[in-house]
Amino acid sequence: MEGSMGSPRKLSHLPAWSWVVLLAVALACFGAGSWSLPLMDRDEPRFAEASREMLETGNWMVPHLNGEYRFDKPPLIYWFQAGSISLFGVSEMAVRLPSILCATLTTGLLAFWGRRLAGDGAGMMAGILWVTCPQAFVHAHLAVADMAMVFFFTLSSWSGWELHQACGRGRALAGWFWVFFTSLALGFLAKGPVAWLAGLPAIFLAFGRLSSPSDPPSPWRQPKLWWLGGVLTLGLVAIWGIPALLATRGEYFQVGIGKHVVARSVGVLEGHGLKGLRGYLSSLPFYGLTLLVGFLPWSPWLVTLVWRARTATPLSPIDRYLLAGVAGVFVVFTLIRTKLPHYTLPAFPLIALWLGKAIASGPPAWRLFGRLTIGTLAILLLIALPGLGLFARLLPVPRLAEDCRRWINPKTELATLDFHEPSLYWYLRPKGGPWIQHLKDEAAAREFLARPGSRLCVLPDGESFGHLSARFPELRTIRVWGFNPANGRGIELRALIRETP
Repeated sequence: MEGSMGSPRKLSHLPAWSWVVLLAVALACFGAGSWSLPLMDRDEPRFAEASREMLETGNWMVPHLNGEYRFDKPPLIYWFQAGSISLFGVSEMAVRLPSILCATLTTGLLAFWGRRLAGDGAGMMAGILWVTCPQAFVHAHLAVADMAMVFFFTLSSWSGWELHQACGRGRALAGWFWVFFTSLALGFLAKGPVAWLAGLPAIFLAFGRLSSPSDPPSPWRQPKLWWLGGVLTLGLVAIWGIPALLATRGEYFQVGIGKHVVARSVGVLEGHGLKGLRGYLSSLPFYGLTLLVGFLPWSPWLVTLVWRARTATPLSPIDRYLLAGVAGVFVVFTLIRTKLPHYTLPAFPLIALWLGKAIASGPPAWRLFGRLTIGTLAILLLIALPGLGLFARLLPVPRLAEDCRRWINPKTELATLDFHEPSLYWYLRPKGGPWIQHLKDEAAAREFLARPGSRLCVLPDGESFGHLSARFPELRTIRVWGFNPANGRGIELRALIRETP
């Protein structure tokens, strides 16, 4: 590695087909098993159903979930998923395809950036490290906004460095300027302000904190560049943001930023974190621990690299740039109160590139590296192919929906009692059918089931089900047992169905 691991040593030129193989392996690994696994947790069905409703309603400005506003994220991921559904039909694979493609394209970005920095070996190593990273593997399989944001975050980071290097080259400077500030806007539209952390290293460059004294003046030191770029980024966001705010009378900002950004930063949201000062202080090492687990099997190599960097010669400008991007992500999310393991995912491509450069320029360890790569890919594919298929059999909602499908139609009224998982929207509601009603208590369920017409109520097995089934003995009952991944518990679901005469 430059600076910290000895002088850079470009490896022999790799044939063109090796890069094609890298991308093919990335696509296969990130997509494996996505077609066999039902939508997981609570976030996936929320994103998927909101994208489907976007197509059904034709409202591409403001996402909706079960007929109500959904302000959790900006619209880009819904646009991607809705476009995929329109091309390939309604399926789990269709809504996961944007995440799969964004993860694969991130592999290409790292390979090409690493190749430009330190030769073919560095690019190949960076790409392999990203493909075999468990954090990347998991989120490439989820129909959520993270991978789209990570792709644009990585593109912003790369173009920010290239713009710094483009001093005196007008055409290159203009090109990287457009890429950097446009990718910042698209990253925001994917998942909000977190994408703008990619601009922190550029800010450090503007103040001369990451450059060597012998470097030419960085274009980032020009205030005009920041003003024009800021107008470009904000203008692109405003093309969507202003109409969305007007349509929702400001609610999109109040909930999307006020709750999901500010409230997450200063408080524990939805139980994702420890309360109180003692809990906050004890959670500070959280992301260091998740990095060690989420970057296996390469974590020991990363720890060794960090340790050597402490006593090595001064780091090169690109190493300082990459580490500034990593530190920005980890410091910000360490300080905020709400904690989830994937919050630091945007830094993982930069870590892969930094470590990939070090492996390519350090002492040869190809046999160990190759064995770890093959072993990790084998484990991930085993998890993805037979593993996800076997796990899918445990999920109750898809099986319940399949058993109920013959008894319902697009006019069937649907309701839930004491079980409000969003996977019901995706699997149970017929295309174009009415929204699912969430009943507050058993009395509301009695009133719902007593009305004429085709209707269905989903609820857990228990006292309420016993009372309702006794009150309406003529109703058809469907029973399914399974594992609810949203809370990590087993559950027995019942569906009470009134058929149309």
